[in-house]
Amino acid sequence: MKSKFRNILIIILVSFFFVNISFSKEFKTRYGFYVDIPKNYLSLNANIEDLIDSDTDNEIDINKKFFKDSMSGSPKSDMDIEYFFPKKKFDAEYNNIYVVVQKIDIREFLDYQPNQICLSTRETLESLYKKQVNIYECEFNPNFVQKKNSPAVYYMEFDGPFKNQRLHMIILQMNAGLTSFAAGCINKNCSVFKKDLIKIANSRRE
Repeated sequence: MKSKFRNILIIILVSFFFVNISFSKEFKTRYGFYVDIPKNYLSLNANIEDLIDSDTDNEIDINKKFFKDSMSGSPKSDMDIEYFFPKKKFDAEYNNIYVVVQKIDIREFLDYQPNQICLSTRETLESLYKKQVNIYECEFNPNFVQKKNSPAVYYMEFDGPFKNQRLHMIILQMNAGLTSFAAGCINKNCSVFKKDLIKIANSRRE
């Protein structure tokens, strides 16, 4: 798989490791489109590279050299994140939703079979999280995600970086670029977070 695709995956996947907070409801994202956010969520804008650079005590347990080497030369804006954290009931460190947009077109993915995309994602996850990762779901144009103007939609589910955690991902195209909606959740909470993730992705408008 091309290195550009690997870099896209790294930006999406490394976003799990950072937690901070501010306020939200129905709002315009930093990328210029709108989504409807459940009332029990808060939002945060962040930049992955800045967060990694500020981790001088090595509290973030990822392969930082792999991240830095892979993302060398990428625009800083490609590492911006929009986070949504639950206000209460769930531990926001392990249960959250986020959005990442990158300046490429999803049509580049269509040169590969969907299972190749999922396998490449798993390979990147394993390098980044330093552990074996299982694939639980890999769907192309799933009927529960509205395509709207996107040429294609991918839905994937993997082990998350933490114990008893899953990563759910929806990847599609918007005017802003390749857009990834993702949720990290402790297994017992994933039915709630998957439902909220799909609602947020389907509420998108430009």
